[in-house]
Amino acid sequence: MSAHPTDFNDLAAARGLAAVRQQMEPTIQGVADWPMPIVSAAEPPAIGADLLPAWLGRYVAALAASTQTPVSMSGLLGLSVVSACAQRRYVVAPLGADAGYTEPATFWSLSVAASGSRKSAIVDALTRPLAAWEKRAGDRMRREINANAARRIVAESVIKRLQGQAGKTDDPQERERLRQQIEDEQNAMPEPLFAPRVFLDDSTVERLQGVLSEQGGRVAVLSDEGGLFNTIAGSYGGGAGPALDVLLKGHHGGSVRVERATRTAYVDRAALVLGLMLQPDLLNDAAGSNRFRASGLMARFAYAIPGQVVGGRDVRAYTAIPADLQKEYEHEVDALLGDPMEGPHLPPRMLPLADDAREAWLDYAQEIEHALAPDGDLAAVSDWGAKLAGMAARIALLFELVTSGPGAELVCADSTQRAIALCRLLVPHAKAAFRLLAADEADRDADAVLAWAVRSGQRDGFKQRDAHAAMHGRFTRKERLIAALSRLQANGALRHEKRQNPGARPTDWWAVNPRLFFQ
Repeated sequence: MSAHPTDFNDLAAARGLAAVRQQMEPTIQGVADWPMPIVSAAEPPAIGADLLPAWLGRYVAALAASTQTPVSMSGLLGLSVVSACAQRRYVVAPLGADAGYTEPATFWSLSVAASGSRKSAIVDALTRPLAAWEKRAGDRMRREINANAARRIVAESVIKRLQGQAGKTDDPQERERLRQQIEDEQNAMPEPLFAPRVFLDDSTVERLQGVLSEQGGRVAVLSDEGGLFNTIAGSYGGGAGPALDVLLKGHHGGSVRVERATRTAYVDRAALVLGLMLQPDLLNDAAGSNRFRASGLMARFAYAIPGQVVGGRDVRAYTAIPADLQKEYEHEVDALLGDPMEGPHLPPRMLPLADDAREAWLDYAQEIEHALAPDGDLAAVSDWGAKLAGMAARIALLFELVTSGPGAELVCADSTQRAIALCRLLVPHAKAAFRLLAADEADRDADAVLAWAVRSGQRDGFKQRDAHAAMHGRFTRKERLIAALSRLQANGALRHEKRQNPGARPTDWWAVNPRLFFQ
């Protein structure tokens, strides 16, 4: 059995809810005169590389330093990479091997960052070992693939010739003999063999169905572009239906059956990993609040909202990823991918939670259940929160594979506690993501104003002209700024005042709700 000591030292408690929400009462004078604001000035908490185990945490920390990006951007995509290696080959049994409840190793992540945030560099660095494995596996299988293709070409030619002969003969016995030969040739024809593919960076839904069929039922989409979302939204209106079925079934391991005039596809136990990095406006335009969310698609992602990335980097600073960490990462990913001929077509290996890990997971699952109540912390994202316990189990499985390797037999407490701590930090990121999904332009502008007020220390309030001057690149028109400020006032975050100036025009002053800093 694979086992390792629990050396987590209650990191879940140290980095859990205390890091998400400050438990303190407002003491600022006049706070009682303000309502409880609908919005929050706090950005989602940072996700540290120390939450990720072993080689994954070390590589993600080095990649974040090299690209000058938050760890959350590369951390969640790194988990999707691990998931792409392990999906369909492993499942976790949170309640034990005999309980009948399992979660697959499939993990979806979506990081939201503005253009220029070096998303492409992160995707390229994390997926490079996958592409290298694909090339090596394809080179090894080239002779077999070519031989398979040649046998199919010959068989198809023979069948075509026999069909022609059968169509010309008037002898029933001869026609039956030819029919039997055709049937024998069809039965003897080998199934097509394809070079292994671990991931795609762009695809239509139709092509995903085909690749799943070709690759033994598993594939991943790891990309910094919104092509998949745009395809679904543009071609299918973003609603539930055939366009989303393959994605939804690929998340929970369902069967995909496609029967169309131009194509057929059947996949039992489909497995589809998504690791996406999108711009905020692209996510909002592609997904919308009512269309994709109603299908349940958006409730399946782990979100990262890293906050401001562009504008605070040192362009002269560059830190290369140490060669030993690069080699370690490539070696470990290659080990998880394994032999392409002994992979997704085999039954998955089931990893139960260790006794102490199961108790920790059950405690967290019960905590989530209470938070899903109408007045609970997850009520506003109940569709996402309802899947959070399952996500924690999946992350624990991936953490165990990172720690113990492909031969792992048991998910230990350390992996489970780390997964729970990460999920606690993912909650405010999910809330911010769903606010973004439902936001219009005024909402997004209001968030930008509030973020500026916090960064620049305007806790008491600010002059309207100062805000306009500081954000003139965004607010080229005064009316757009006023719309954002008015939205914040309607949400209880700001209050407008006219301050008199002797001999001059009154100043437009916007007071800031002190409760924003004590939620």
